[in-house]
Amino acid sequence: MTAEKIIEQIKIDTDNEIKKIITNAEEQAKNIIRNTKKEAEQDVNRILSNGKQQSENIKKIHISKANQDIKREIMNAREDIIEQCFTKAHHELSIMKGKNYEKIVKKLIEDGMNKLRRKCSLLISRASDKTIAEELGLSIEGRIETAGGVIIKSIDSRVTLDYTFDGILKREKGRIRRKVGKILFS
Repeated sequence: MTAEKIIEQIKIDTDNEIKKIITNAEEQAKNIIRNTKKEAEQDVNRILSNGKQQSENIKKIHISKANQDIKREIMNAREDIIEQCFTKAHHELSIMKGKNYEKIVKKLIEDGMNKLRRKCSLLISRASDKTIAEELGLSIEGRIETAGGVIIKSIDSRVTLDYTFDGILKREKGRIRRKVGKILFS
């Protein structure tokens, strides 16, 4: 599955999830507003004897609180959706196979080789990584347990480049989070 197809599938899945969560959040918002208005009206009736201004202030406070609660619910729903995107992306990367996987890993290894001036060795995560390493004339130091990708080490072991899918997602999470947020919620 190509990265574009993964992104498209994630977008479709998240659009559906967004609709569900927003509908749920809107329903909760209506209930919050309904309950808040009831509370505000009860407070107004109790305080009427103390003056109209005081009752108006309490009503505004309750409505403001309800609006804050709604905004918080929507923000939490969006965060949940973004986290689901990361989970889905991680899963898709972990099951990626064949030419798509090999193409991505080869590009990552070549990037690392350029940074280390071609003097490096690898820790691999999958058997297909060994084939790529052999093609590029690199030695393999061992295996790592991760969803995919490799760790590239300089020959003197002073520099380590984490090109595992887990490492890349972790490093780029903030930037990716902003992009996903713009795509889904703009």
